[in-house]
Amino acid sequence: MSLFGFHMGQRFGWEENLKPFLEKPLPGKLDWTLTLGSVLALLFAVEAVTGMILAMYYNPSPEHAYQSIHYIMNDVFLGKILRGIHHWGAGAMVVLVVIHLLTTFFYGAYKAPREFTWIVGVFLLVITLGFGFTGYLLPWDQKAYWATVVGTSVASDVPLVGKLITRLLRGGAEVSGLTLTRFYAVHMLIFPALMAVFIVIHIYLVRVHDIAGHWLDEHARQAKTARFYPDQIFKSAIAFLIIFTGITLMAVFIDPPLEQIAMTPDPAYIPRPDWYFMWLYKMLTFFSGQMEIVGTLAIPIGGMMILLLLPFLNKSLLRSPYDRPLAIAIGVACVVGIVYTSLMGMADSKPYGRIVAVPDRPLTRVEVSGIKSWVEKDCAYCHNVQGQGGRRGQGPDLANVIAKQRSKDWIMASIRDPLSVSRWNIMPKYDNTEEELQVLSAYIRSLDFARYGLKTIPREAVLQDKIQ
Repeated sequence: MSLFGFHMGQRFGWEENLKPFLEKPLPGKLDWTLTLGSVLALLFAVEAVTGMILAMYYNPSPEHAYQSIHYIMNDVFLGKILRGIHHWGAGAMVVLVVIHLLTTFFYGAYKAPREFTWIVGVFLLVITLGFGFTGYLLPWDQKAYWATVVGTSVASDVPLVGKLITRLLRGGAEVSGLTLTRFYAVHMLIFPALMAVFIVIHIYLVRVHDIAGHWLDEHARQAKTARFYPDQIFKSAIAFLIIFTGITLMAVFIDPPLEQIAMTPDPAYIPRPDWYFMWLYKMLTFFSGQMEIVGTLAIPIGGMMILLLLPFLNKSLLRSPYDRPLAIAIGVACVVGIVYTSLMGMADSKPYGRIVAVPDRPLTRVEVSGIKSWVEKDCAYCHNVQGQGGRRGQGPDLANVIAKQRSKDWIMASIRDPLSVSRWNIMPKYDNTEEELQVLSAYIRSLDFARYGLKTIPREAVLQDKIQ
């Protein structure tokens, strides 16, 4: 093909470079999981394009960030769908990059000569998570603010330089406008550049060492019957179209979450990250005091180092899971553990304490005082009443204590010094006056639903002394 006297194929190196690249034979039968890399590259392109358009309307300042998100959602033509595609597409990238990594692990495709292909893939996972961490601060809502407060404080556990790293991340001692503009710059400039570079390196290494293919497909892998174009591109296009259609449908029918503006006073608000960091959020609750560093640094960094060193921990070239039972068992255990702790974290982060359960009868003055003390001391953080109002459920449900033959003195002793009642009690001591113990005991004993029905009252009504 010639244009203005130039042979276009020669000018773009079609015969020498592009055609051999596209038509290079691939090893093995093309498994659908082998389309994940191409789909992820296309999703990154979608995120880049939608991100650039959103940046035209976004103002990265505490005074205007939240309002600009509202403007995008309500006033920009197709703004809600555009933000939805960007938001749900980011979540899809996290899911797919994890599945891609797991598939590579279970297929044994990280083994020689593909060690550095695996390592680059691990860095791409980290960058993808970095996009998520820096991105969910940008709406400047409650979740964005408090999740960033907790997330950046993790760095303070690093020995010697922890405080310095935290200040560097935040741009100061606290999460502020400097943090927002800093995260915006990293999200829009540094991470996209890093992602593009590592994608190019990853594609280059895949082309040099070929796709590993399924471990059972040795004969077809040697035969190299498939080609990148049109076979692999066609399958990847179908997979991308299906996933992009799902993302678009979610963008049309499900609005991306947006909570109240950052730093809105709400004593019952629970700081929580996005779902892909929920396992780490829950991990932080397992360790406290001097052991906190185990949950914040030792486990995450240790896990990342194991991922990076995985190709060098076992020199065997055997790829079948049947030949690697220990590695497969450890991998499955890690996946189950992360999923389980994520579900626990999601359960813990649900809103609580918005309602208070009371007996359906006139309440005494002492019982009303007990209800107010219950709310002010945030007892719903650990306790439910007939399965309602509470959060964690670590403490016992406090309904029907009279039917359980719990006296007023027993309840007061349980609050005053829990270990004096049971050596297995995990409830900590609280500094309560005798009057507070009396009124709390009266409220708890009022929860006698064997005799009275249950009704609920809003937390705000209790704090405003509007209990009827």
